[in-house]
Amino acid sequence: MTARKRETMPRDADQTRKRILDAATVEFARKGLGGARVDEIALRSKANKRMIYHYFGSKERLFTAVLEAAYAGIRSAEQNLNLGELPPMEAIERLVRFTWNYYLEN
Repeated sequence: MTARKRETMPRDADQTRKRILDAATVEFARKGLGGARVDEIALRSKANKRMIYHYFGSKERLFTAVLEAAYAGIRSAEQNLNLGELPPMEAIERLVRFTWNYYLEN
């Protein structure tokens, strides 16, 4: 009997955490908090459940981290709109259009 070589990824805490967040974002977007499964997030992120709980503590805290990352992403992207340089009505229109498009794309 031959031993199967286990595929391993280099250990990088930041990359592991990012892979988990990315996988969790997809899983939560598809199934919501109640339907998402940590097993699926582990499989998709190529991490194990133990690492997910190590970095995030619980499925609920992972969900919170996903929401925080999404919020930070849209707020960061908004900074490039330079709304302060526009007349108020144009700024509001640009912000609303941007927010809607960002939502659809992400």
